[in-house]
Order: sequence, then C-alpha cells, then structure tokens
Amino acid sequence: MHGNPVALHTCLLRSLVVFTLLLVSGCSGLPTRSETAAKTDLKSAASVYRPERVRPALPTLTSDSDLAQLIEYALFNNPSVESAFYEWSAAVEDVTVARSLPDPMFTLSAEVMSSVVVALTPGLMTDPMGSWPVPAKLSLRAEAAYGETLQKRAAFEAELVATALAVKQAYYQTWVLEQQIRWTREALAIVDEMEQLARENLAVGKATQQDVLRAQMERDRVKNELANWEDSRGPLDARLRSALGMSPQQALPALVLHFEPTPFDLDEASLLETAFQRNPQLKRMRGEVLQAVALYQLAGTSSVPDFAFGLEADVKQSPTAWMPSVGFTLPIWRDRIRAEIASAGAGADAARARLSSEELDLAVRFAETTFGWREADREVKLYGERLLPKAGAALEAARAGYVAGMSDFLDLLEAERTLLDYRTSHAAALGRREQVLAEMSLLILNRWPQGVPGILAEEQSPEAPRQEATIDESEHIHEHHPNP
Repeated sequence: MHGNPVALHTCLLRSLVVFTLLLVSGCSGLPTRSETAAKTDLKSAASVYRPERVRPALPTLTSDSDLAQLIEYALFNNPSVESAFYEWSAAVEDVTVARSLPDPMFTLSAEVMSSVVVALTPGLMTDPMGSWPVPAKLSLRAEAAYGETLQKRAAFEAELVATALAVKQAYYQTWVLEQQIRWTREALAIVDEMEQLARENLAVGKATQQDVLRAQMERDRVKNELANWEDSRGPLDARLRSALGMSPQQALPALVLHFEPTPFDLDEASLLETAFQRNPQLKRMRGEVLQAVALYQLAGTSSVPDFAFGLEADVKQSPTAWMPSVGFTLPIWRDRIRAEIASAGAGADAARARLSSEELDLAVRFAETTFGWREADREVKLYGERLLPKAGAALEAARAGYVAGMSDFLDLLEAERTLLDYRTSHAAALGRREQVLAEMSLLILNRWPQGVPGILAEEQSPEAPRQEATIDESEHIHEHHPNP
C-alpha cells in the first residue's frame, strides 16, 4: 500500500480512540415512573426473599416446629416460588430494555484508488437494519412492559400463597389422620374389652359363643382400618415434603402437630370487596389489561415515522469533511396500520373481558368457599356439642345393659361403631374447616398467616392509582381509535 504510512496510522488511531471511548463511556437512559416503581418494589422483595441473590438461612425444622415455621421454610425453599421470583425479576429488567433506544453503530469505510487510501471515513449512525422511534413510542413500550411486570409479580404472589396453602392443607390433613389413628386405637381397646365381657357372660350362661366371635370379627375389622390409616401417612408426608421444597432424600422430622382453631368473623360483603382488591389472580389480569391498553395506544402511533441519523467524517481531508445524514420511515401501508390498531384494540377488549370473567369466577369461588366454611362449622358443632356426648353415653348404657343381661351384644357393637364414626367425623370436620379457612385467607383474600414473614409490600407500587385509570380508559377503547 502506497501513501504516507504515518498519516494513515494517525487516522486509524483516531478512529480506534473514538470507537474505544464509545464502548467504555456508555450511556444511560431516563427511567420512567413505572420502571422506577417496579424496581423499587422488586428491590424491597429481594431484600427479604433473595438478598444478594442468595437464599437466606432457613429455619431449622424439628419435631416442635409449628405451622408458621413450616410455611416460612416452604416460602424460601420451594423451587416453584423461586422460579416465579426470577421471572418477575427478568420482567422488571425488560422495562429498561423496552424504553431504551437501539445501540448506535460505529462504522469505518475507506476509499482505495491504485492501492492508495484516498479517503478514510469513520462514522456513527443508528442501526442500519432499524430506526429510532419517537419518545412517545418508547414510553408506551415501557408501559406495556410494566404491565408484564405486574403479571409476573402477581404470579410470584400466587406461588407464595399456593405454597403456603399446600403446607397448611398437608399439615391439617396429617393432624386429622393422627386423630383418626388415635380414635381407631381407642376403639380397638374398646373391642378388646367387649370380647372380655362376652367371654365373662359366656362363662355364666348369659351369652353365646356367637358374641365372642362377633367381638373377634369386629377387632379384625378395626385392625384393618387402623392399618389403612397408618399406611396413608406416606402420601401425606410426600405432599408436605413437596410443599416444603424438600427432596425425597431429605428427612422430614416427626412433627408434633398442634391444632389451634382459627378465629374467623365471616362478614361476606366486606370480605368479597377485599378479595376483589387483593386476589393475586385479579392482580395478574389487571396487569394484562394495562399491557393490552398500552399496546393499543402504541399501535395508534403506527402512522408516526421512525427516524435514523448518521454522522461520518473523512479524516483524510484537511480540513476534515463532516457528512451528516438523516432518514425516516414512510408508513404508507394504511391497511396494515388499520389492521394493527384493530388487532390491538381487540386484544385490549379481550383482556378486559377476561378480567370481568375472572371477577365473576372469583365471586362464585367466594360463595362456594363461604358455604363450605359454614357447612364444616355446622358439622364441627353437631359432632362436638351434640352427637359425641350422646354417643359416649349410649356406649356406657349399652355396656351396662349387656353386663346386666338387659341388652344383647349387637347393641354394644353398634354403640362402639357409632362412637368411632362420630369421633373420626368430628376430626375430619375440624380439619376441613381449617382447610377452607386457609383457602379463603390465602387464595381468595391473600391474607398471610400470623408469624410468617412478609415478602411483598402491601401495595404493588405507587403506580397503582394510575393503573386503574388506564384500565378505565379501555372502557371506550373503540370510541377513540386514532385515525391512521
């Protein structure tokens, strides 16, 4: 290559210096209010759930661990919750991506004539495969991405409450099982006593061998029922271990379960209003509506051109020749623009309809759950306050009558079976009432149990009032289509 090598090296050096400065210095955009709110909310949750992206120390599970400790362990250890958290974290970062301009491109071109570099032109321009949108488009893209963060946040919240509910359900199901085992073992002792009474009456001629055989058959039946109850521990342990995020190889301590009835003031009107405000699924649907409305508004800007800019300099000339350039898109396909707007409008209407449908479904679930609570509560009172005392008294009367020869063995057998049935049914009703309350508090009302650390802030973000206003605007979405 001919020419002045010193000058050529100087030009190349200038170009490399400019390019290096661009890479090293970098730029930062201006965050939107939604972006700032989302990052603040995420940072608050991360400081509790994953400080420095590391799981905090889990509570040590022992036989004395209570329900609150089990729930805390599950929330911080369950992989489904962790996955939902990082999906939310990724969505928050996507807001920054959405409102940022594309990277500019550094170019370097040369004009060579007869093996001599006669022109060397470094340049800086927008991506030649794309263009820079106007700020309004970037803002709407960021708002749509923010709607996605609300959905992911609600999904994380839903995983939290679903995990807490799974622990509660497994806990109370295990407690019910232990009560059923307890009462079945006591029934087995009663049957042994019944056989002894039958043998004593047989010895004095007050009974027949048939009574002894009936007692033995009843003992075999109760033993088989006890074996079934004890064998059902395995699935319940597996269910609790799964909710806790523990592998099958991890040992689950033999928990001493404690039953404390949950007080609950069932004011259905106020609770339903609370459910509409706090339910995670509704929060997710509201985020979907916000995103759809932002995308609809973004589609309305399809007729606004995007711009491209460039700046080149021929450093071989003296003085240096500067060559700025500008370009913009020509949105000429009117049918495509109309289709984009109509598609986005239909998407917003669909999201709004899904929200309304979910609100109706929530009202149905709330009504069904409150009915389930009332039904279980009535059964608890029926067995505990009326049937069980009478069944115990009936067994004592049947025992005394059989000893005195005033009643037969079938009366004693029926009294024993009735008492066992009422005791196990009472325990099942207690457990069912607690599980229904857990479903109401967690899945529907999103109320956390006492003693469990809060991970998410009470309010989603300072942007919540503006979010509601945006959703309201979608009520007239077809009345304000921008003209392409």
